[in-house]
Amino acid sequence: MVVAARRTGPIHLIVNPASGSRKAPEFIENHVEPLLHHLGLEYDLHKTDTEGDGSRIGQSLQKARQADAPSEKGGVWTLIVAGGDGTAHELIEGILSGETTHSGARDIGRWEVVILPLGTANALFHSLFSVPGKSLPPIPSDIQGFFDQNSTPPEIIRDLTSLVLALSSTTRPRNLPITLTSLVGPNSTSPPGTPLPTPTPIPSHIVLSTSLHAAILKSSEALRSSHPGVERFKIAAQENVGVFFSAKVRLAKTSQGRLEQYRPSARAFGAPFTAISDEGEVVLEGPFAYFLSTTTTPRLEATFVINPTLETILPESPSMDIVIMRPMRDPRVSKAVEAGEKAASEAWKPRPWEVLGQAYNNGAHVNMLYNDDGSTRVAASRGEAYDGENVVVETFRCGGFEWTPSDPLHGPSHVVCADGSLHDIPAGGSAKVSLLEDIPDGHGFYVWG
Repeated sequence: MVVAARRTGPIHLIVNPASGSRKAPEFIENHVEPLLHHLGLEYDLHKTDTEGDGSRIGQSLQKARQADAPSEKGGVWTLIVAGGDGTAHELIEGILSGETTHSGARDIGRWEVVILPLGTANALFHSLFSVPGKSLPPIPSDIQGFFDQNSTPPEIIRDLTSLVLALSSTTRPRNLPITLTSLVGPNSTSPPGTPLPTPTPIPSHIVLSTSLHAAILKSSEALRSSHPGVERFKIAAQENVGVFFSAKVRLAKTSQGRLEQYRPSARAFGAPFTAISDEGEVVLEGPFAYFLSTTTTPRLEATFVINPTLETILPESPSMDIVIMRPMRDPRVSKAVEAGEKAASEAWKPRPWEVLGQAYNNGAHVNMLYNDDGSTRVAASRGEAYDGENVVVETFRCGGFEWTPSDPLHGPSHVVCADGSLHDIPAGGSAKVSLLEDIPDGHGFYVWG
């Protein structure tokens, strides 16, 4: 008989009352707290009061962990996040900003995250639990008894899946890779690429993006007062869909020395074939239209699979997958550019809708190829790769990248989005993105899913 595990480390329940449809407090009061009480588990309750308050809570928890006796300091801290992806982002940001060093090593601690889908998009939850055909271990008998006794609806049980896994004695959490973004800028007294004097790099665990994805979020914020609903995102998308983002990208290898590109006809990763080599580095020249990197979340919504390779070809070591659209690869755009930038932009505008529409088709966009006339097709899997594949979407698996805007006067090319938080690259600078890896074994972030 499977029974719930008796966790020994501290449990912290973080509630964001303003998240999503604002039902987090009711959900916690009706379902989460009664379950924890039923199992005899103690916990501390924290509520966010304002935007950014999750960071304060994370920092205070890190300080509390560091103040523990050495025997307790190395234990597991469980975070039950009753909010959205943004709430988890703020917590992680606060925890990392409060880290110290111990015996020369970064002292982050071990944080195991329970995700409750009470936000707007819930990308991490859907990436963990909306995968077709995924089976879950049996519910422990004492938890199932609680559900039976309270006639808990199936949809509520599903929303509690991450918590049930955390309370089970038969499962282990999975690593939650953290991406760190450093904004670097020109400095007359320091070598190029010197980091700006910011407290810590910007962490993200869902997405790190530039180009269209980041521009839509940026424009939607300006529309918030006039269009408070989701309509503002549609307007922002229409405003930015034809924009070309001028930049140069250098891709970095993983700590295992791997840097690969996805080949649609092989349905596999192999050597890069659309990038150029610059003194041994893999370089992508702009302009760009879409650029989004993820480490754990192939799905930004339940059915919007933006990075399907994270599901179909599991990474063998810590890495990030990047999906890219470069408009000059489109035969229709490369022809239209002869008539000027406006003509090229108009020729490109229909393409993002076509491509991102295929993301709702179980991520078929990464298998799209251009025909010579500019029409597209989905590549048939032939079991082999061809160097001449004219891919619509370039997908890379790597260890990081550096995004350097080419036009200092083009503001949209300087915007980066880290889990929904927006940041501007200084003129003449760049965004350098890497994985959080230089930490002691067992430290870092883990998620139940």
